[in-house]
Amino acid sequence: MAFFHHGTIRKYTAAILDFFNDFEIQYENSLGESISKPIPLKYNSREKAKILDEYTTEQLLSGNFSVLPRASLSLQSMSKAETRITNKNNKINQYKTDAIIEFSYNSVPYEFTFEITVQCRGMNEASQIIEQIAPKFNPTVNIDVWDVANLNEPTRIPVRLTDVQISSEDYEELSTNIFTISFTLSLMGNLYPPIKSQERVKEFKIMMNQVDGKYYQQKEILNWDVNLDGYIMGGPINTEAGSTGGSYTNLINNSINYVTSVSFDTGTGVLSIARSGLSAVTVDIDGRYVQAPSSGAAGDILYHDGTSYVRLPKGTDGQVLKMVSGLPAWADPVNV
Repeated sequence: MAFFHHGTIRKYTAAILDFFNDFEIQYENSLGESISKPIPLKYNSREKAKILDEYTTEQLLSGNFSVLPRASLSLQSMSKAETRITNKNNKINQYKTDAIIEFSYNSVPYEFTFEITVQCRGMNEASQIIEQIAPKFNPTVNIDVWDVANLNEPTRIPVRLTDVQISSEDYEELSTNIFTISFTLSLMGNLYPPIKSQERVKEFKIMMNQVDGKYYQQKEILNWDVNLDGYIMGGPINTEAGSTGGSYTNLINNSINYVTSVSFDTGTGVLSIARSGLSAVTVDIDGRYVQAPSSGAAGDILYHDGTSYVRLPKGTDGQVLKMVSGLPAWADPVNV
């Protein structure tokens, strides 16, 4: 099943709301006692000037501290962060079960601009709010967000404070000013493509070609199962010939018979192939097998003498290659 909507932006918004939920102001009551008042913060898509529209004139004129200060959070804009883009084909967030593997391709980095707007009564409250928020960004605040469902751990998202704006409106009836403080935040987040799901590969097979003249017949020589982590499981391993365990013989039995046995060590993961009479890999050219020479040196040449391929040892410096009786040979150059 593919999940097309991860709710990542909503999670980023919730993380910022949670981070700013413990700010407060302090004031003295008529008895000279210090009182702390938390600042309510909510998500609001409306403009900052609309905050006071929720309250009546009587509420504002009453001086009731349950009205102000108030704060709202809004998402202002988002733009692609080109400098953070990496290989789009990387598979991330892999999740494995016995039956399936879930993964998604690399995320696309975006920079999200949020704005926190706080309205309060007077410069005393405004300065308290600024001094609580601004020092936290030195230079960034990192928040952990579970931004995709198949993550093994939360993503650490850096948030920067990029700007602080202060404005005020004079209310003569209140004998004070209403201050509006705007904090602009830049969140370095990501948006993720859909989660893809595919069935697990539970069985591996190695095939080899059995040669019959110029024709090939594919033969299965190894077949084993894997565990949940992708490692080869122990126990008997069956072959076409009925061999068990980690060793297999007479896998290719033709006139050349250059493969005599194959063994696989489930502990080390080493595959060994034994060949009769050969010390190197062979290549099929027009139905003939070219056997690598048992010895050789840099500069040697392999040629066909009419019966088989043979090695021509390298010549000495300055010698040239000539044809002698129809075969190549090294000789000293003739001065003319």
